[in-house]
Amino acid sequence: MKYKHLTQEQKYKIGTYLANGMKQKFIAEKLHISVSTISREKKQNSMKIGTYNAQELTNERKERLCKNRHFTSTVKTFVEEKKGLQWLV
Repeated sequence: MKYKHLTQEQKYKIGTYLANGMKQKFIAEKLHISVSTISREKKQNSMKIGTYNAQELTNERKERLCKNRHFTSTVKTFVEEKKGLQWLV
C-alpha cells in the first residue's frame, strides 16, 4: 500500500468530525482513507490535553520552525577557525 501525507484540509475535517463525536470508521469512509490513518493521526498529533486541533497544531509547528537561530560565541569561533581551511569533498 502506498502512503500519502494527509492534506491540511483532511486534518481539519478529521478535527471537526472528532469534535462532533464521530467514530474513526465513519471518518475514514468519508475521507476515503484507512481507519489506521485516522488512529495514527489522532495519536501522533493530539494536544497535551488529549484533544485534536489541526489549526493549533499548525500554529505550534510554525512557531517552532520560525524561531530565530543565533550563533553562539563558541560556534562563531569554530566557524572563524575553519573558514580558511580547505575541506575535502
